[in-house]
Amino acid sequence: MPRIPRHAPGVVTARLHADEPDTGTPLDAELARVGRIRRIGTTASVTMAVGALGAGALPVLQNPAAGERLFGIWLRLQHSSMAITLAGMVVVTFCWLLLSPYVLGRTPFGRRSGRIDRVTLDRIIASWALPLALAPPMFSKDVYSYLAQGAIANTLDDPYALGPVSALGATHPLAINVPDVWRDTPNQYGPLFLGVQKVIHALTGDDVIAGTVLHRAVAVFGVLLLGWAVPRLAEYCGVSDVAALWLAVANPLVLFHLISGIHSESLMMGLLAVGLVLALRALDAPTADRRSVLLFCLGTALITGSALVKLPTVVALGFVGMALARRWGSGWRAIVKAAGVMVVLGGATAAVAVVATSAGFGWITKLGAATSIRSWLSPPTALGVLSGGIGQYLGLGDHTAQILAMVQTAALVVAAAFTLRMLFAVHRGSIDPVGGLGASMAVIVLCFPVVQPWYMLWALVPLAAWASRITFRAPVVAVSAVLACFTLPPGTGPPTFVTVQSWTATAVIALVLLVAFYRWPGLLRYR
Repeated sequence: MPRIPRHAPGVVTARLHADEPDTGTPLDAELARVGRIRRIGTTASVTMAVGALGAGALPVLQNPAAGERLFGIWLRLQHSSMAITLAGMVVVTFCWLLLSPYVLGRTPFGRRSGRIDRVTLDRIIASWALPLALAPPMFSKDVYSYLAQGAIANTLDDPYALGPVSALGATHPLAINVPDVWRDTPNQYGPLFLGVQKVIHALTGDDVIAGTVLHRAVAVFGVLLLGWAVPRLAEYCGVSDVAALWLAVANPLVLFHLISGIHSESLMMGLLAVGLVLALRALDAPTADRRSVLLFCLGTALITGSALVKLPTVVALGFVGMALARRWGSGWRAIVKAAGVMVVLGGATAAVAVVATSAGFGWITKLGAATSIRSWLSPPTALGVLSGGIGQYLGLGDHTAQILAMVQTAALVVAAAFTLRMLFAVHRGSIDPVGGLGASMAVIVLCFPVVQPWYMLWALVPLAAWASRITFRAPVVAVSAVLACFTLPPGTGPPTFVTVQSWTATAVIALVLLVAFYRWPGLLRYR
């Protein structure tokens, strides 16, 4: 049987994938600079953790800082809490950018530099992530929805029937903390994440703090899975493992939104990345022995598990299936046979998850619940809302809902067509499965009706392990830095004047720090 080319060249690959220069080990001066960047970033992360006591996404009920003399002071200093947290966000993001020469092998001026090793980067990630892992949640209150959904799942026969207020009552301690926009929205997550919610509620009951800690542990576990899998995916694609780890795991979007924000994407992307590693290793084996078959089945089960957290990653099954079909041959018979294998393995995994969690299939009917939110980060949604507004201004009536439906549907059709094209590109061998998946997920995110800053990670994780051209990395790094500072620490809700004053203070602090960093010998001046 023909093997899948491990680093198959092709039209798309030639454009975004290139061998990286061997720049050697950093000099002592460079290592000292990296150490200073690490300490500054750690200090900024600690600052964020302290500010989160007053400016985090804190619960309305069972806030442990409320009434405390020492920690409660931050709740009474909202402007100061916001300012120091925002300043910490900016500095952590800036330090991440300062690491780029030592993971990419070149300075912003084109000069080559030495590369740090995996151990050094792992320590940097750990030192920046640990304070955020111990701090109160920031950037989103979704974790409180997770807690309420766990209580609903352990109370009702159909966990997807009702929202928190309807199912638990407006005075229930877990329903009170749910953000207003989700108080009447049923659970939108798949059976696997529903199982996580049920187990955590069974262990913690109505204790908000204990439940939040356990959900944070799940999020950290997901990031650890990413830390294990991303370098191995990069090795499979012939990309620097350190560069991929820096872009996909050290990224402020991961630190702020997966670890601090406790989003389900952490578990979703962690399972996806590990599943891809195992499945592709099995397909890369010289012969289809028992070990490779078991490895492929396990990898497929993990990828399916990722889709059972949130559905978009189900497309990864198609790319693994096309890689399997390529191994078996180039005709339609191989594609049909591989599709049958993926349906059987994925269906069996989904059936086990549904039975084990008593989820049923109600979650499938709730997949579009979030589309009621008009997200300006979603190009089709923004276009639809703007078009509807222009129509109202011209006196044509309010047809925004109809325009949104048409534009969003057309965008999803475009995403489906592009994904289909990438699937057949994998089968032809013009792009490898990791690259095809990353490119498809990027288009899916752009065409999705609702886009949050951390949704970028759907595409970033596989692309970081595949694409190494500066024409790809530069815009991705820029967008990551901007989106990392896009969401406020409390998530939503602070008064406008508090936000404006806090950002003004942050701009002054950031400017002072930038001048100080520039004058610090050897920190910013690479020449």
